[in-house]
Amino acid sequence: MPDLTTFDMLALHPLLADLPTAWLRRLTAHARPVDHGRGQRLFRAGAPIELVWLVYSGHVLLDLAVPGRGDVVVDRCEEFVGWAALVRARRWDFGGVVGDDLYAVEFHAAGLRDQLADDPDLRCELYARLLTVADGGLLATRRRLPLP
Repeated sequence: MPDLTTFDMLALHPLLADLPTAWLRRLTAHARPVDHGRGQRLFRAGAPIELVWLVYSGHVLLDLAVPGRGDVVVDRCEEFVGWAALVRARRWDFGGVVGDDLYAVEFHAAGLRDQLADDPDLRCELYARLLTVADGGLLATRRRLPLP
């Protein structure tokens, strides 16, 4: 993966690409590019959500610890991991492990939450975009369920 600045990664990501430059610059205040290898555990269920990721390439597998079966993968995130923590501080409902090598922008969740609280226009725009991502994830999950 080429070396890109945090700003470049935000500006090139489909979720944020058309945001005003000033907003993209503000978002970089609590962000940094990261590269995590396949199999690396990013978080466990029950832990406080301190970091969230805007995925540039790769994906994160969400899992649950099932007694007698170990960690069972229940979903996969390919755009934004941890979006719910932008609304309020919370804990992870699932664990997360890198499925394919992950190149992402990692945000400090509390700092990003504070920044969004200070900028209602940016908050409204980002929440609207993240709701679209969440809705797409819910539809994908529904398609995978064996429903009649």
